Amino acid sequence: MPADPRVAITMGDPCGVGPEVVVKALAERGPADAARVVVVGDQALLERTAEACGVALPPAVDVVDLANVPPGIPVGTPRAEGGEAAWQYIRAGVDVCLAGHADVLVTAPINKYSLELAGRGHDGHTELLMEMSGADWSLTVFLLERMKVAFYSRHLSLRDAIDAITADGLCRQLERLASVAPSLGLEAPELAVAGLNPHCGEQGLFGREEIDHIAPGIALAREHGLDVAGPIPADSIFHQHREGRFDAVLSLYHDQVSAVLKSIDFHGVVSVTLGLPFPRLSVDHGTAFDIAGRNLADHANMRATLDRAMAWPVPAVAGGAR
Repeated sequence: MPADPRVAITMGDPCGVGPEVVVKALAERGPADAARVVVVGDQALLERTAEACGVALPPAVDVVDLANVPPGIPVGTPRAEGGEAAWQYIRAGVDVCLAGHADVLVTAPINKYSLELAGRGHDGHTELLMEMSGADWSLTVFLLERMKVAFYSRHLSLRDAIDAITADGLCRQLERLASVAPSLGLEAPELAVAGLNPHCGEQGLFGREEIDHIAPGIALAREHGLDVAGPIPADSIFHQHREGRFDAVLSLYHDQVSAVLKSIDFHGVVSVTLGLPFPRLSVDHGTAFDIAGRNLADHANMRATLDRAMAWPVPAVAGGAR
């Protein structure tokens, strides 16, 4: 039987809404759930945030206190201090998971410009997690209701994202999706690939990417033993998937996934990064500097993320230990 996962939560950029959504989401948890959580952040800031929001951080929650937020740090704007603190939370969260003290990592939002100001570069969460954990690859999948939609590419311009589509690359992403499917509750999944052009190009009238790259990539994946449908026009594949067709979908660029799923339920979308030594789940919103520190942040997305993390399947090992 799978064991209950222990969840590590990084606090995110302390100048944004991360601390607020973390304490609000945890305040709704009972003692049993709270005892399975460790927060990686600054305890004094968490306590001040909870007081300002009129909630209480459950006493059963452990805190890895890095005590790295200067007293009186201004919120609501990118700052080097915030970027450095956020980077340290990620580093410590990875260490907690790699040491076996947590099975799942949940991350609150960070800001790339804050990281840049701190001299930590401008890579996003996923790139930092890969580097820190030594992972060779990762795959981002958005979860909403029964929907599981993976990204072919993420933070590329639309022009670069189109240029990045190749048959070999598509087959590789499909193989990665199939390899992590069991952690999503899928055995021998039926996969589908979204088209790129209107009507999948209409036999080349509206673009040749489906003919030259996408269909050959799907054919190659089938030769490798995968069950893959497509390409299927992007204006219908997500409806079909939501209605029960296909176990998971591979989408071809960032907004092809995000715009659709966030329009269905902005607060319900949970981002999961697979291929790391541990699953990482994340809220799907940013630092919201414009409302930080004002007790205005909606924590529904963190609640949904924590719900998924607390239910994540963790295989038991011999002797009942993990």
